[in-house]
Amino acid sequence: MKSEEIRKTFLKYFEGQGHKIMPSASLIPSDPSVLLTLAGMLPFKPIFLGSERPKWLRVASAQKCIRTNDIERVGKTSRHHTFFEMLGNFSFNDYFKKEAVDFAWELLTKVFALPPEKLVIAVYEKDEETAQIWKKRIGIPEGKIYRLSEENNFWAAGPTGPCGPCSEIYYDYGPEAGCGKINCDPSCDCERFLEVWNLVFIEFNRDEAGKLNPLPSQNIDTGMGLERIARLLQKVKSNFDTDLFAPIMKQLPLKDEISRRIVADHLRAAVYLIGDGVLPSNEGRGYVLRRILRRAALHGRKLDLPQLFLSNLSGKVIDLGRATYPELSQRKKIIEDTIKTEEGYFERTLEAGLKLLAEMAKVQGKVWPGEEVFKLHDTYGFPIEITRELAIDSGATIDEEGFRAALTAQRERARAAGLSSDQLRKKLDLTKFPKTNFIGYNQLDCESKVIAVWLEEKMVILDKTPFYPEGGGQVGDTGIINVNDHEILVLNTLGEINGVIVHQVDRMEGIEEKKNVKVKIDASKRSATAGHHTATHLLHAALRSVLGPEAKQAGSLVAPDRLRFDFHHLKGLDIRELERIEGLVNEKIKAGIKVETIETSLREAQNQGAVALFGEKYGEKVRMVVIPGVSLELCGGTHVKNTGDISFFKITKEEALQAGIRRIEAVVGSPAKIYVVYKGKGLRDEIYRLMREHRLLMARREKVGGQKLLEPDIFEIDQEELDRLSHAVDSQDIVNVNKFLEHLLGRMDWLKERNLSLEKEIGKLEEKQVLDSADDFLKDIKEIKGIKVLIRELTEVAMPNLRSLSDKMRAGLQSGIIILASIFKDKVSFLVTVSDDLTGKYNAGDMVKVLAEACGGGGGGKANKAEAGGRDPSRVKEAINKVLESL
Repeated sequence: MKSEEIRKTFLKYFEGQGHKIMPSASLIPSDPSVLLTLAGMLPFKPIFLGSERPKWLRVASAQKCIRTNDIERVGKTSRHHTFFEMLGNFSFNDYFKKEAVDFAWELLTKVFALPPEKLVIAVYEKDEETAQIWKKRIGIPEGKIYRLSEENNFWAAGPTGPCGPCSEIYYDYGPEAGCGKINCDPSCDCERFLEVWNLVFIEFNRDEAGKLNPLPSQNIDTGMGLERIARLLQKVKSNFDTDLFAPIMKQLPLKDEISRRIVADHLRAAVYLIGDGVLPSNEGRGYVLRRILRRAALHGRKLDLPQLFLSNLSGKVIDLGRATYPELSQRKKIIEDTIKTEEGYFERTLEAGLKLLAEMAKVQGKVWPGEEVFKLHDTYGFPIEITRELAIDSGATIDEEGFRAALTAQRERARAAGLSSDQLRKKLDLTKFPKTNFIGYNQLDCESKVIAVWLEEKMVILDKTPFYPEGGGQVGDTGIINVNDHEILVLNTLGEINGVIVHQVDRMEGIEEKKNVKVKIDASKRSATAGHHTATHLLHAALRSVLGPEAKQAGSLVAPDRLRFDFHHLKGLDIRELERIEGLVNEKIKAGIKVETIETSLREAQNQGAVALFGEKYGEKVRMVVIPGVSLELCGGTHVKNTGDISFFKITKEEALQAGIRRIEAVVGSPAKIYVVYKGKGLRDEIYRLMREHRLLMARREKVGGQKLLEPDIFEIDQEELDRLSHAVDSQDIVNVNKFLEHLLGRMDWLKERNLSLEKEIGKLEEKQVLDSADDFLKDIKEIKGIKVLIRELTEVAMPNLRSLSDKMRAGLQSGIIILASIFKDKVSFLVTVSDDLTGKYNAGDMVKVLAEACGGGGGGKANKAEAGGRDPSRVKEAINKVLESL
């Protein structure tokens, strides 16, 4: 049976069992706690956690998965992979253990016709229920049921999240295929037992503290590797002999079987990762991709494969998967180009790295020094796992501690990424280099020559550059250096316009002194930054106009998405001052004033009245940024050509920075419009929520107070009003923008205050109402085993009122047990009280736990008083009966 048919047969079988067939999710998970999709259940994790309601109670899928925890075993065994397809069926509080076992057994033995006598079962050692299902329901002999530890048979998708005991089905190849040990069982790493299918019974959620908390529902998650079931049904010796791998393996020479397997497996993983949008990098999932590509390249060397063999072979992997995963065909060029580029990067440093490796193997003996291993990692791009593997092949080990120390030291050096220009000058001796020719005011790209490189810091100096260096409050440019037809990212630019400019890059492959390169800045980031920078000049002028000439600049930050402006002023700005400042800035934006830059002498600039910033160092030649009639400042930053290009200005925050210094944060252009419109929508949504809450509170007040209240006039906010807000932004009408937002804020604050007042009033009325009933409740006391027991099931009584009620009834009861349950807002609250004379025999904390667990919750307390909550109010009576049975 071909793998495509196996996949279809699996899904068709479960479709016939009422399952909805789901397509494979991406290898890039939406769950931020997990780097890559490592199991078929991951796309359904929110359902297992109870945070999302399932659309279907039964689903099945064939899910693409990546796992790297066994990467060093890939190739050395017949069954381990980095990329694999997981066939799985899932139940969300529908069926549980018996049905999951029935489905698996029927599919394997009846549909796929595997011989039952060759199958053995493993269960979690504490899960006797599942062991008995296999034994009594399916008829598996006791000798073929193995009870294994938590390490083997308790499954989790990660360190936290949904988890539970599992039962695995293994194919037994017989003792002759194994390790020869008498006590060999499925937990052994030998080749005797092949795990075929894992049935996971998801019952718990493991929290950050490692505690297992019961999930609100019982769920099923199963996983069967397509590669493994294909191996059995195609009757071949290993996964690598199946039709999923054979066409790739045929392209590889027979010299070294382990290397052949590693190349085939890793290339397959790389193709699917890139197909889902992962690109090589030095961190996260990009590093996983880079690591497996480089490991594949090294093992290709062992097979004497030609350069760029991985990119040439990737088409075969795409052909094998295109029918099921058409996105591979759609992204064929980017897959091949990405692999080709990454191969090229590594190829250029590989020879030197391999020479260093060979030298270490000769000279270093049994332990390779950590610093040399780090050099391989940092300079030549050898992941530590690859070097470790090569050391083992040479009969040596590596100095792991020394490697980690070198890595830590490098990370300290890498903090140069956050250095200011002054700190950079102190750290790197820039005095011996000529000044960089900065051409970025008029050009966004150019051809340059590399003047100097720092490999460890990943820093580059060019003879000329369009990249603006961080300074004057403006962030440094980012962009691309193109060398040998491949792109290197410029992450930041440091230095100074009239001095040496240094580019921080993401990698150094191909960058050498005297090398000719092409460079290009990120134009959209530059444009957005320029808008915010010109806005700071307009803001500075507006502050001085509204607050007086002493409101001078004390610092700034200019970024593509925001600006921050610090200024001298003794007190906070009121609403009117802020509105006047916003109004002046938007007035100048609306006027569309041409922004000019003039180079002149410092003396001439001072004579013209140019504003110079205290503490800044200016040369004899200076650059003036002129906004006629508004602003004249000495500034080396980049600016828009016309104030109209800024579009719109909005202050987002005003606060004290320190004594005598205030700070304004603001946005312009698209970020400003997004801020205003989304803030308006957010306020509207909050008001609607408060309105709904207000109406519910009014109904509760009327119910407990017996008096109908007049509902205040609460307005509706329609889309037309929000559209008018958006139009006000487009037309720079700051007055109407602020009036509308202020009106929404005022209405929201009023509703919050009113709702809080109603809550307090209702609480007092409900408490009185509940306490007035206490005497009547005491008439319902029962006697169980000579103990007075009072049980009351209530509705819409909050926990504070349950406490008051319990205290009053306890005084009347004197000796006995009080069990109170209240269904409130679709949940249930429990309060158990035990009189002091009975706490030696009965414990309120133990009883409340029984109540909570029966209703899918938790809680606890002291022996005489305890509280708990539960998610399932429908099971209150069942919970109370369980407690009574235990008395």
